[in-house]
Amino acid sequence: MKCKWIKKLTAGIIFLAAVGSLSGCQKAATSENLFRDIEVNMTSVESAEENQIVKLQMGDGDSAISQESNLDIEMTRNPAAVHRKGQQKTNMAGTKETQEMESYQVEEDGKTVIYSGTDEAWEKNAVEEKETSSQQTVLFDGLQNLSGAFSVSQDLATVNKEECFELTGTISGTQFQETFADTLKALLGEDSSDLSGWNLQASEDEENNEELQQKLNNIKVDCVIDIYRSNILPAKITFDLTDYLKAAGEENAQVTSYTLEVTFVSYNDTEKIKVPNAVKESAKDNGEDEAENNTDEMLKEENQEAAAEAEAAKGIQSDLEGAAPQSEELGASWNSYTVQINGKVLTLPCTIADLESTGLTLDEKSLPQEYEIEAGDYQNAWFKDASKNTIMVDLINTGNAVKEAKDCLVGGIYVEQYSLRNEDLTVIFPGGIQLGTAIDVVQAAYGEASQHTESELVNVYNWYEDGSFYNSCEIDTNSTDGTVSMMGISRFEVKNGE
Repeated sequence: MKCKWIKKLTAGIIFLAAVGSLSGCQKAATSENLFRDIEVNMTSVESAEENQIVKLQMGDGDSAISQESNLDIEMTRNPAAVHRKGQQKTNMAGTKETQEMESYQVEEDGKTVIYSGTDEAWEKNAVEEKETSSQQTVLFDGLQNLSGAFSVSQDLATVNKEECFELTGTISGTQFQETFADTLKALLGEDSSDLSGWNLQASEDEENNEELQQKLNNIKVDCVIDIYRSNILPAKITFDLTDYLKAAGEENAQVTSYTLEVTFVSYNDTEKIKVPNAVKESAKDNGEDEAENNTDEMLKEENQEAAAEAEAAKGIQSDLEGAAPQSEELGASWNSYTVQINGKVLTLPCTIADLESTGLTLDEKSLPQEYEIEAGDYQNAWFKDASKNTIMVDLINTGNAVKEAKDCLVGGIYVEQYSLRNEDLTVIFPGGIQLGTAIDVVQAAYGEASQHTESELVNVYNWYEDGSFYNSCEIDTNSTDGTVSMMGISRFEVKNGE
């Protein structure tokens, strides 16, 4: 699943930076002295507050994927605890979504417990006890060993209105992996210890390991480290991981940019991190994380499940229809511009009332009803059901004057895997196409695509009506198994007589 992959990958980078929070110097400002003094000064730091920004850009044009995560983080050493809160914004081929994220990592009954929430839904996971307090030294211990790769700028930088020493350097992928793998493993489990899919330790094929090691040696990671002049504590760290992520993916990976920026806002200002009672009471308890104890077995099971899902999706459309029966009113081809939602068939363009009759309502956080749309223009909006399943729509103004959103028509409907929380919402496209349908089934129903682009995570198929860009259909498939992960259909222009 492309979003899951991306989110997991992003989470790994975010949590990696979160542990490097702890760092004074009257000697000559060299990288060796600064890194050595940071290690000493870290011992007096009991808490830290940070802001972390991760930006990912993949592909271009119609297949472009971008994601930005912005988290505020507070940490304490004793008791060891972390609180993270922020947003993750995703734009996939023009489909935008913002997700609220929050998590608490605390010690309960001798175990590390993680409460994680997205859009007010909370889960609780207990994992093996970690030496969290000692983890807080991992980042700068590793960088001290790499001090020879960094040089100190002659000019001072400014972070949070304070003067800072600025160090720049370039390290190899191997050095990056060796320096930060333990941190990722401690925070996210064995399956996340190798960023972006690198796993030299897990392979039993020594020849393959040598090949991967050589590949890592050739990767370059640019780093900028700002250190507060007043107390020789970290101020900001920036990693450019673009080449690292490119090399970790497929040969045709279209990663254009991947950066991590961590700003250390303050030290010793957080007294104690407590999980609110409301979070504890509402969190779904998933028990102990088996991935921490038996990662290989879990990964094996996941691979088997993924293979079974891919096999089941290939050409077995009847199974999908069994879960969500197809109405006889639904068209056979994409250019029938029909969509079945919860058993009701809509023909585009349709009214908002038609769409609401399926059980969906406008999420006014995405677009207020009174939002004005210019004549001949359109605006994206999100509709959701009682279970917070969401779809995106194009609200179009086909008139000659400005209209409020509530008075416009629905000209496009789009649904993605990651926006559905459960099976309460069913969406079927013409020909019985659903999320999870094999691309072979789609092509049999819709014919050859007008345009087809491929990237590391997603393959995009577009069909266009002759002479029209906005009368179209888009089907995105997972590059791994060829099953539908996103589907959208739009009809802005209606010809006379139709």
